[in-house]
Amino acid sequence: MLFIYNIGISFYYLLVHFVSIFDTKAKAILHGQKQTLEKLKNEQYKDVIWFHCASVGEFEQGYPLFNKLRNQYPLHKYLITFYSPSGYQFVHAKYPAEWILYLPKDTQKNMHFFIEKVNPSLVFVVKYEFWFHLLNELKKKEIPTFLLSGVFRENQFFFKPFLGSFFSSLLKKFTHLFLQDINSFELLNSIKIDSKSVAGDTRFDRVLENKKASFTDEKITQFIKHNKVFIAGSCWNEDIEMIQSIIENLPSDWKIILAPHEMNSFKTNWIKKPFQFYTASSLHVESNILILDTMGLLSKLYRFSNVTYIGGGFGKGIHNILEPAVFEHPILIGPNYQKFNEAKSLIDLGCVFSLATTNEVPHLMRNILLSAEYINEIKRKMGNYIQENTNVSDRILVFLREQGYLK
Repeated sequence: MLFIYNIGISFYYLLVHFVSIFDTKAKAILHGQKQTLEKLKNEQYKDVIWFHCASVGEFEQGYPLFNKLRNQYPLHKYLITFYSPSGYQFVHAKYPAEWILYLPKDTQKNMHFFIEKVNPSLVFVVKYEFWFHLLNELKKKEIPTFLLSGVFRENQFFFKPFLGSFFSSLLKKFTHLFLQDINSFELLNSIKIDSKSVAGDTRFDRVLENKKASFTDEKITQFIKHNKVFIAGSCWNEDIEMIQSIIENLPSDWKIILAPHEMNSFKTNWIKKPFQFYTASSLHVESNILILDTMGLLSKLYRFSNVTYIGGGFGKGIHNILEPAVFEHPILIGPNYQKFNEAKSLIDLGCVFSLATTNEVPHLMRNILLSAEYINEIKRKMGNYIQENTNVSDRILVFLREQGYLK
């Protein structure tokens, strides 16, 4: 099976090389990985705590623990690696002082070299990214390695009859797996993965940090004034029909902020009201709609929202609903949310509403817009839900200290 894995990695990178001819992301991956190996040639580190993230979402998920470790153990050096160019570029721009590298191509030679040079004392892999040679080299060197906020579903490779034994062997290379939920715990029981615990999802800690942080933006304040606000966050073209229907059912004095997931490909020819882009030099008084064509602001802007729509539910799956949920207002999503425990929990609580067709919008919007008591109940339930699920990072730190991984 390892032979097939290595062939698969080689074929995958042949494809990346081909795609890089016309795709900037693929080109950035190859350039970044090559640059990482070049940077490390004449280096040797020690006392490194290393966090590996697939992209921006995983970085945000791991950041609460990363930040607590850095504050409480400042003598260590801290490394963040990414597979995705979007993750690398976002963190490099937002946190320019951090040590950030691309994860090299997963070959035995690359990972042996990388781990020898970085020489980590602790490694955290956030949520997923199960690269064989990465985990195997860490295991061979007996470097404590932890999965952070892991979540598993029974349709994954780990639980398949033929492929399961190879992929489950990757999980056994972790020192301990910190899981989000009891369902993941029970699934891992079924394939005899023993070193695990249900710690929760560190994203709850992250969104609570975001809520507590002060934030002002003169352009946003000028746009909103004293009006109520609808935000459509991380939206795709597949979400447009639903967003348009929601907008049509809002009072005319509401302000609307649209945050496309991919600005370059997001269509705007459907917008009937006056609109403009956030990066425009000045705001037009008559604009009802502001399109957020910049990164890093969306999670902060949810504090201004009265109703939020989160995109992705008509595609592969919804984006982060905890970012708006922490601000305790109604959230609307599409029908593809089954992979997300927080969505299912908040739907059960009556705080998040899944819409499959635009026919459902008028009745739902009437309920949301007309009942202050209804909104207050949502606010109370969301606040309780967030509080009940926070302090995950602190629980993980207690475990690491008690087990002797931190001193």
